[in-house]
Amino acid sequence: HLVTGGTGGLGLLTARWLAQRGARALVLVSRSGALAAGWTAEWERLQMCGAVAKLERCDTGEATHVSRAVLLAQQLALSGIWHAAGALADGLLPKQSAASLWRAWAPKVCGSWALHAASASVVVRACVLFSSATALLGGAGQANYSAANACLDALAARRHPQGRSAVSVQWGSWAEVGMAARGAAAERMAAMEAASGVGRIMPASGLAALHTAVLPGACAVMGMLPVQWDRMLGN
Repeated sequence: HLVTGGTGGLGLLTARWLAQRGARALVLVSRSGALAAGWTAEWERLQMCGAVAKLERCDTGEATHVSRAVLLAQQLALSGIWHAAGALADGLLPKQSAASLWRAWAPKVCGSWALHAASASVVVRACVLFSSATALLGGAGQANYSAANACLDALAARRHPQGRSAVSVQWGSWAEVGMAARGAAAERMAAMEAASGVGRIMPASGLAALHTAVLPGACAVMGMLPVQWDRMLGN
């Protein structure tokens, strides 16, 4: 299995889940090719699961990097692609620029299209694109990020009629792992949770949703958001 964004919390959690379900080899790629700060313990837990796990450098915004990563994974009998790479560049529209658009766009959109093209001759059992609920609901200061994730949803919908496996999961914010688990983003999500009733995804619930997403007959796009409906609807 090839996991992009594989050296951060969500990528490592996905990799460990795959190993626990019998994956024998994992290629975890990211732009740095090194474990993100604070995730050494998760890497050690992954290694205890028995799968061979390799860390590799790959900027998913560069098609040549992606092609090289896919070739490496093919040498290990590639059977699944898990595209969790992403980056935030928040800002209200007057403050957005070509650079901030590209920062959100390149890892997700260019990366997903490069994976789609590079794996054209490979029959994979799973191709899971880690989209965001911002593609469904929008997000303040996240027009660039919302658009990038909407492209993942469109790619999954395109692959289905071609008979190629794909699902794009519009994730809400994860607790403990993911880009909104720490720092200012975590504080913002806590305030949103209190105000709107939209909570954060606990790892066990997220992995259960991931299992549902890859079941036979699953739709091309699905969303995962914990919602307290009474608070959201004002009851």
